[in-house]
Amino acid sequence: MEPHVEIPERIFPDWKAVSPKEEQLNQALLHRAEGQVRALLEDLLHDEDIYLYHSYANAVSVRRLGYNDHGPVHARIVTYNALKILRLLHEDGLPTSLEEEEVADYEDAQVAVVLGAFLHDLGMGVTREAHEWHSINLADEFIKGYLRKLYPDDWARQYALRALTHEAIIGHMAHARIHSVEAGVVLVADGTDMAKGRSRIPQQLGRDPMVGDMHRYSAGAITRVDITSGEAKPVRIAVTMENVTGLYQIEEVMMTKVKASPIMPHLELCALLGEEPPRFYLR
Repeated sequence: MEPHVEIPERIFPDWKAVSPKEEQLNQALLHRAEGQVRALLEDLLHDEDIYLYHSYANAVSVRRLGYNDHGPVHARIVTYNALKILRLLHEDGLPTSLEEEEVADYEDAQVAVVLGAFLHDLGMGVTREAHEWHSINLADEFIKGYLRKLYPDDWARQYALRALTHEAIIGHMAHARIHSVEAGVVLVADGTDMAKGRSRIPQQLGRDPMVGDMHRYSAGAITRVDITSGEAKPVRIAVTMENVTGLYQIEEVMMTKVKASPIMPHLELCALLGEEPPRFYLR
């Protein structure tokens, strides 16, 4: 990697000054992680270069474009939720694509999911349109570097996981068709970060009406997203909201991603609104 340059503090925060939310998510991510997955997470969560890319992507997303959070916190939430979804599928007996194709094992699938989830939005620092492709360009040096570190003598595994990580990043907007369980997990996990905290800063900016308002205000109605075992399917995603505005996040954002994901048949998805019975979109 190129030598670090001095970054003005007015543009980027001190990467070592981790926010309480980031630290909470760091601990949550490491809590269940073991082996290669934990080793990878310990490096990713403290990688200065990645943190700076995330910070700038967030500056572009929130301040320039008025969109929701696409920075360090979002990356951590998506990674945490992706690992949880993958674990619930695994515990129910669904093999990952790497396992089904006898290319690698479940731990390797977790590695690819972590890399894809953590790095999927680096390209927001370039442009919103087709940012998944820009993410590939910015993330690939990290993908190659960390895979070499984890599998120094296994070139075949490095190349397979690199390709799978690319699929996860390319597929996270549901613009390109994906086929693996691992990429499908990242796609769905990206949609699960929809609670009000993600839209807090854009709303506080108090700008005139602009594109992206519905994303921000609908997210502001959602109080929590719970990922648990389902009653009939391995995974249930339950979205609790304060008012019907939050339904936009499910119907226009979440369902778009779910319908494009290979793991759709294994999901339950419902909205919880006040005293009303759960409103199921998948069951």
